[in-house]
Amino acid sequence: MENFDLIKYLNNNLLLESEDSIVDKVVDEIDDEMDLILKSIESELKKKSTEDNLNEGFMTIVGVGLALPAILGIVAKIGKKAGQVISKMVGKKPTDKDEVDKWFNRLSKIADELHHLYMVPLESLMSKFIKDKKKAKKAAHLLFHVIIAIFLISAGTTAVKAFQAKNISLTTLEGVLTAIKSGELTTFIGNALEIASESPID
Repeated sequence: MENFDLIKYLNNNLLLESEDSIVDKVVDEIDDEMDLILKSIESELKKKSTEDNLNEGFMTIVGVGLALPAILGIVAKIGKKAGQVISKMVGKKPTDKDEVDKWFNRLSKIADELHHLYMVPLESLMSKFIKDKKKAKKAAHLLFHVIIAIFLISAGTTAVKAFQAKNISLTTLEGVLTAIKSGELTTFIGNALEIASESPID
């Protein structure tokens, strides 16, 4: 019968608890910013609906596209502030490989927790303005990835191969990051929404 190492058991579990605690604290800390992002997106879409004399739920993808520059500007501004909070609490990307893996794991957990808390409200919000449910879901999916991309940039990385969030598409995330670098984010999202009815959400 093997001896039970109580000290090792306690240390391992305390480390796990500490990791979860850090993730929870980060998510709590940026709650106001995430709520503000949602409210700001809704405000811009309402404004565009009013300008075009449209009822909620009847905006075309073209209409949403025209509102995108203002929406993305708001998301970038607020997201950068939230990203700075994340960077301060989690730290900049380390150089040691083991520490880098832990760092990406922590960011991945934060992204998954944010997805759990805010993806449904974001989908519900987009569904108020986009009648096509598939396109509304795609719009929410893309905007959420934009938010995560901005968080990562603020944290000091655009290389996401080690990013292992369960609810984040690396393909979409890399596409968003590339579009941000090239200054073509509005075009990237607009094109993605145009083909949303013809392709699955990745």
